[in-house]
Amino acid sequence: MKLAIDIVQSLFLPKLEKDTHFDVNQTTSAFWKDLTAALLDFETNAKPAQDVINHLQLHDTERINAKLPSIYAAFIKELAENQVLGISSEAVDYLIASKNSTFKKEVQFYTDLEHAIKKVERKRMKAALPNSLDKLAFELNDELLNSAITKKSRDELKKKMAGWDQQLVETEETTPSALANKNESKVIYFGWVKYAAAACLVLGLGIWFFQHQQAGFTPENNVVTTPPKDTTKGAQIPEFPIEALADITTVTKKAAVVESGLGYAPTKQTIKIVEYNQKARMTSIVAAIEKHRQLLEKQFGDHNTLKLVESKIHALQNELALLKERENQYVFDGKSLTLYVTTTPKENTILLYENTYYLNRGADFFKLTIAVPPQPYQKERNIEIREALDKMIFTNGN
Repeated sequence: MKLAIDIVQSLFLPKLEKDTHFDVNQTTSAFWKDLTAALLDFETNAKPAQDVINHLQLHDTERINAKLPSIYAAFIKELAENQVLGISSEAVDYLIASKNSTFKKEVQFYTDLEHAIKKVERKRMKAALPNSLDKLAFELNDELLNSAITKKSRDELKKKMAGWDQQLVETEETTPSALANKNESKVIYFGWVKYAAAACLVLGLGIWFFQHQQAGFTPENNVVTTPPKDTTKGAQIPEFPIEALADITTVTKKAAVVESGLGYAPTKQTIKIVEYNQKARMTSIVAAIEKHRQLLEKQFGDHNTLKLVESKIHALQNELALLKERENQYVFDGKSLTLYVTTTPKENTILLYENTYYLNRGADFFKLTIAVPPQPYQKERNIEIREALDKMIFTNGN
């Protein structure tokens, strides 16, 4: 059970330490053991885990209890990953024996991911074998050799012609001016003879090389050669898909406050209501997660690409869990009310009864707490207060 307790501590402590009334001395080994045991049964019964948190007497216990579903999901993922990696524990054995559906689903996901990565890695290693052989068997074809020989011959001829030009200039400079006209034709003729000899040499080399090529002569080459590799075929680098996630739409409106003691009529006080509709965003995230799961099943890309797909799935799952958590929360500062919804109600009615604000949705009334951090919805269950609020709604004509 130690492995599971360590995971629970790493998930809960950062959140508990933010509470002003949290006392670390209350979190004894018995506390962590009880909380871990309660969390293992959270799927079937959430109350034991909430009771353990309530014993800490925190300033904002509801905030921690509201985070229990997301903490439980992260806890199960950690245990499922350990199970796939071969790390056994009493908590894992208990989840298997109790046939926990969430745990079974996460184990299946990590198992499929592991198999996909192994298959892709084997394919990559097989595809890399020919390239490894090419590094040992260096290839130097005949065309490359012929080009190198021709280039070297041209370079040597250019150097010789440059030397002849220099000799020609020196000869002209050392000839007496009196004999310049007499010897001019001879000097020029001698220069042209050198160029003609060079041209004949190039022509002779070309004819000799052509004849030997026709006879099937090839330069001796002791280097092991292999047929040219066709680089136009082979595995293509896959293009990583970019999913298009829908945006969260925002609607802002004002609602008059219905106050008791004034004939249950709307007052001049208004509350700004900001509604963030998350439905389209959540739907697109679910579709993107399914798309990425299909990529893993099809062994999309190499090892690094699969790791990228896996991390993208986790990021999408985390965002989806956050959106679901926010759907059960609100933010109210006394002047504005922020709501996270998937369906936009026709009308939100704000009531002020005995200095307490209430939000009316359908047949339910929710007590609004003025606070900076998001607050969970608290349904009013007091019968007398509910009757008074119903009367205010009826009198106001809503």
